[in-house]
Amino acid sequence: MVFSGLCFLPSCSPRFYVYVETPMSWSDAQTHCRSRFTDLATVHNETELAQLNQVIGGYTNVWIGLRPDPEAWRWSLENQDYPGEGEAGFRMWAAGEPNAGLSYYIFCGAMLKTGEWADMPCITMLFFICYDDKNPSSSFVFVYLAMSWTGAQQYCRDHYTDLASVRNQTENDQMKKMTVLTYTWIGLYRDSWKWTDGSPLSCSNWVPGLAPTAAQTDTCAASDVGKWINLGCSVKFYFVCFADSVMKKLLVQVVLKNPDSSVDMEELNQDILQKVMMLKDVLDFSSYSDVTTSSGWSRHLKSWWRTYGLFFETTCWHDGGGGPLLPAPPAELMHPELPHSCDMY
Repeated sequence: MVFSGLCFLPSCSPRFYVYVETPMSWSDAQTHCRSRFTDLATVHNETELAQLNQVIGGYTNVWIGLRPDPEAWRWSLENQDYPGEGEAGFRMWAAGEPNAGLSYYIFCGAMLKTGEWADMPCITMLFFICYDDKNPSSSFVFVYLAMSWTGAQQYCRDHYTDLASVRNQTENDQMKKMTVLTYTWIGLYRDSWKWTDGSPLSCSNWVPGLAPTAAQTDTCAASDVGKWINLGCSVKFYFVCFADSVMKKLLVQVVLKNPDSSVDMEELNQDILQKVMMLKDVLDFSSYSDVTTSSGWSRHLKSWWRTYGLFFETTCWHDGGGGPLLPAPPAELMHPELPHSCDMY
């Protein structure tokens, strides 16, 4: 007897991680993951971090899907009330700027003599402009000391309020008149990371004492025995991909042999199909192997068939697009409305 039915995998199943033991550069690893799964591994909470670390185990230098965010520019002055509505996003980039891309983890903003802005390595020694909130009549102070961006930031915080933020065109013109050299530090910088799916870094796990620094040009993140480090992106390492579980519709076809003529197979048809539907409550759908190998469906189906005195011969199921998952019954027994191929993939 051949019969078929529909089953549904739950949409709330957690994602799963796949450890790939083929050394690749970060970019090649990302391409591999996107072509076969979803993407390089991402982490958004402690539960996912624990799952990822369980897959990585004691391995060192394993690529994950974390890189700097080249668009995440912000101001040094942390007072959220200082800029007015829309002023925090004021920008005056020169043509082609910012152009650092992913070459550095941290990059900093400087004003040109034209009043336009450019990005610069934060270790560059430049004059700078501080902001002084205690002197409303002259709130910007030009400092004739060459310092790195972080040194200038500390100087401004020690002697004034902070490095200067530019909220509008009027303030930008005011600071432009102060500049005396090609580049002058202002309080703009970036130091944010984001996942390859575009989501921000909300769960950090850097190796204690080895968080990325301003001079660091290695801008791809890897897991080192569960803790994160940043390394040169061109180096070839093993990596971890992830795949999101999604709702799937499965077309299930089962071939049964009945040696007992007293058993009415037609009467059992609906009862058996209901048992197949109950598989979604029995199998561990968070385990990829339990769904895609015969140790999952076949093992549970066989036990049920035996309760009816039936012999399990073979099983075939397909996803909603007709993709094959398990070996098919003999071709002459295949249901005419189902695909006639169940090769493994």
